[in-house]
Amino acid sequence: MNRLTAPFYRIHWPLIIYRHLWRECWDIFAVGLLAITVIVFMGRITRVMQMIITKGVSLIDIGKFCVLLLPYLLLFTVPMAAMIAVLITFLRLSNDNEIMALKTSGVSVLQLLPPILAFALVISSTALFFSLYATPWGNQEMRRLLSEVTKRRADLGIREQVFNNDFEHVVLFVNRVPTSGGPMEGVFLSDDRDPQVPITIAADKALLLFDLKSERLIMQLFQGRVLRLSEDATSFHSIEFETYQVPLELFKFVPKPKSEDEMFLGELRQALAQHKPGTLDYNKLLVELNRRFSLPVGACIMILIAMPLGISTQIKGRAVGLIMGLVIFLLYYLLLTAAWRLGQHAIIPPGLAPWLPDFIFLFLAWGLWRRSRRDIPIGAGAFEVKRWIKRKFMKTVDGGQ
Repeated sequence: MNRLTAPFYRIHWPLIIYRHLWRECWDIFAVGLLAITVIVFMGRITRVMQMIITKGVSLIDIGKFCVLLLPYLLLFTVPMAAMIAVLITFLRLSNDNEIMALKTSGVSVLQLLPPILAFALVISSTALFFSLYATPWGNQEMRRLLSEVTKRRADLGIREQVFNNDFEHVVLFVNRVPTSGGPMEGVFLSDDRDPQVPITIAADKALLLFDLKSERLIMQLFQGRVLRLSEDATSFHSIEFETYQVPLELFKFVPKPKSEDEMFLGELRQALAQHKPGTLDYNKLLVELNRRFSLPVGACIMILIAMPLGISTQIKGRAVGLIMGLVIFLLYYLLLTAAWRLGQHAIIPPGLAPWLPDFIFLFLAWGLWRRSRRDIPIGAGAFEVKRWIKRKFMKTVDGGQ
């Protein structure tokens, strides 16, 4: 190799490898993200879809629900798919002896890190965007959409053939609630809001309408009878009607304060300043504020775990890589949930709680990289312990004989 060609090889030889690793990670990531998001999405949307389909809400609203649910799901599925992509990529390289070929060519494990590190930074930046902006926006819009749908279809909360006593001083029984949003049939209503003059209404049909001006519900009844007890409780008065309207407060559409998962970063900081340190509300806000940053950092750490894990694992098959990745992410999520609960109740410092899984997995990443650089496969330690126990056991048996 002459002096003219040497720089060419030194520059372009790693770039070919980097481009290959970069493309393979993104290809597997795209497929994995689609599959995992669909699976998780179907599990989350089932309950909402049951209510929507059975109550006849429009397809447009169904589409809006699906779109608004995606940011929260992608906050978790993007890091999961990225970690699995890196793990499967290096499992394949290791099983096909490509890692061994690269090492014999003078390429170390650390020299393969730049494209994976760049991939991890892109994923972490994406997770940070979802954590700080997309997820709070989706949660806010989801609550607003639920409120609008409930106002337009006030009968969504009415269960048929059940005495609905969830409403203050009102008991409502409906024999049939049509899914298409038409009139309810076989309506019985007991109204004790005025304890001096309670009334009972029975009607063949009824409609629940939302009055935008008064911000309250109106029940319009058809073909029925009103039974009213006299003030001295000695007689009943019965009145038949063709149409009759009863104002109701079945749902209170009073604006509720935002929950911590609906707040943007500035709103979280303002809310923290309004609460006393040490209180439950303060701890919740502080945990949520730190969680917004710990999740993207955790995504980067898990990708850095996946690379040495894929290199050092002597097991073939992409299914194994998928299972390993899911198990690792599940452990991270369980640790995050436990730390989140402990932080809210100040069992551990609330500001430190969301970072605890990151510290644990960072230590795990350091251990895996150390083993990978020394070419120690995963499971070698367990094999050595097993061989040591067997040797000690055989010595004991021979000594006893």
